[in-house]
Amino acid sequence: MKEVEFVEVVKKYGDLVAVNNLNLKVNDGELLAILGAPGAGKSSTLKMVAGVEDITSGVIKIGGQVVNDLDPSERDVAMAFETYALYPHISVFENIAFPLRSPKRAKYFTEEDIKKRVREVAEFLEIDMLLNRKPKELSGGQRQRVSLARCLIRDPKVFLLDEPIAHLDAKLRHKLRRELKIWQQRKKTTMLYTTTDYLEAFSVGDRIAVLHRGSLLQVGTWDEIYERPAHRFIGQLVSDPPMNFFQGQLVRNGGAILFETKGIRFALSPEIQKRLMERSFEEVILGVFPSKVLLEFSDFRMEEHTGTLVKAVVRFSEVRGSRKIVFAQTGEGVTFTAQAALGIQCPPGSEREFFFPAASLQVFDNITQRNVLLLD
Repeated sequence: MKEVEFVEVVKKYGDLVAVNNLNLKVNDGELLAILGAPGAGKSSTLKMVAGVEDITSGVIKIGGQVVNDLDPSERDVAMAFETYALYPHISVFENIAFPLRSPKRAKYFTEEDIKKRVREVAEFLEIDMLLNRKPKELSGGQRQRVSLARCLIRDPKVFLLDEPIAHLDAKLRHKLRRELKIWQQRKKTTMLYTTTDYLEAFSVGDRIAVLHRGSLLQVGTWDEIYERPAHRFIGQLVSDPPMNFFQGQLVRNGGAILFETKGIRFALSPEIQKRLMERSFEEVILGVFPSKVLLEFSDFRMEEHTGTLVKAVVRFSEVRGSRKIVFAQTGEGVTFTAQAALGIQCPPGSEREFFFPAASLQVFDNITQRNVLLLD
C-alpha cells in the first residue's frame, strides 16, 4: 500500500504556522494536486512527507506506517524540488543517475540499467541532448527538467513534485502536465503535486486539495470544487477572471428567499433557500463564476430555468484565447464580468441582457467565508 495520511499535522517556523492541523488521506496510486497561492503551505507539506522538514506536531503515515521518526532515506519517497537542488560539479547524466548510485540502491542496478533509465526519462522530458552538460550550462527551465528527471528515474512508494513545471514555457508546460499524468498512471505510484495554477491542478489531479494560509479548505474532484467551492477564496483562485461577488441582504418574497443588492433581486436555488431557512445568517455574499453568467440565449430556454435577468451596459471586453470576457455595469452601479463566445458582438456602451441561473449561484457566510451549503 502506498497511501499517504496526514493526521492533525502542524508545521511552525517560530511563530509562523505554515501548516495548520492538516487532516488528509491520499489514496494508493492517486495523483493529488495540492493547489494554493505562494505561502499556502504546499512546499512545507511535501517536505514533511519527505522528511527534510520536521513535523511540529501530528502524524504522517506512508503505507500505514508512521514515518515521523524515519530518516528521509528510509521513507522510500522521491522528491523534485522547485529550487532544482542540482549538483553543480557533475554532468546532467550523473545528476539524473545519482539516486540509482546511492549505496542503498546501487546493488540493484547494473551500469546498463542506469544508462537505459537515464535515457528513457531524459527523452520523456526532452533533455536527452543535454546529458553531457553541467548544470551551469543550462537554462532555468532545463535545470527544472533535470531535477524532475532525477526524481522520476526512481520507483518509490510516493512521488513528491513541488511545482515541477513552473519555470517552463507555456507550450512545454501544457505538454508535460499531460504526459506526467500518463507517466504516473503507468507507474501506478502515489503522487503529490503542488501548483499555484488552477488549470494545471484540474488537468493533472485525480483530486485537488486547496490550501490557504496553511489550512485545508476543500478536497475534491474538479467538478466538485468548481460547482460548489467550499470557501470564498476558492472562487477567487479557480477562475480567471475570478468569481463575481455581491454584497447585499436576504429578503423574503412570499415563501421564497431572494438575495438583493442595489435594487436587483437574485433568485436562489431551492437547495440554498432551504439551507438559509434552517440557519440564521447575519450577512451573506452572493458569488457566481463569469462562465456561468449567460449573455447569449440562442441555445438556452430561459422559461425552463429559474434565474434572474439583469440589464447592464458593456463597459469593455477583451479576448482571452477562445473566450471573450465582458465587463458590465448596471444603472444601479452593480459591476460584474461574464464570459461569451468570440462571435458575440458586445461593443462598449451597448446595453445587453445577462441571465444569472439560480442553480449557478453560490452563497457564502460573510463571517466564516464558507459556502452555506457546506457548513455543519
